[in-house]
Amino acid sequence: MTSPTTVDDLAVAHVTVTLDQWERPVVVLPDDVAARLAVSSRTDVRDYGYCHFESRRFDADTYEARVIRTVFEAVLAAHPDKQGLGQYERFGTGYFYGWVVGASGWDSTVRTWRDYDATKGLPVDGIHLHHDGSSHFGS
Repeated sequence: MTSPTTVDDLAVAHVTVTLDQWERPVVVLPDDVAARLAVSSRTDVRDYGYCHFESRRFDADTYEARVIRTVFEAVLAAHPDKQGLGQYERFGTGYFYGWVVGASGWDSTVRTWRDYDATKGLPVDGIHLHHDGSSHFGS
């Protein structure tokens, strides 16, 4: 991963795609980006019960939608077979339920959370991208 970013200049080069200890995909972002997405993923959330929830939609030109497109591009390059990403490649829409977390919250050596309680503000809830380019977070 490259040096820290600001919230306005995230590129695929800033995104690390790895696997956790159970071979599930993990997206590691610079902490400032992950922290902003984590707040967005937990603001104005509708809880549908049974562990299903959805944040408000973010327009195509918002920071959140732009970052989600960047994350999808990075994951697609690293793991083109992951569920939901084939949809993105073909139709410009899709979802990714793997882990998305800030760099200081992820221990790449043991491939799990570094100190979950100390980095609760860095995990991002599920990311979705819609046909119109808008996005939302949720299950």
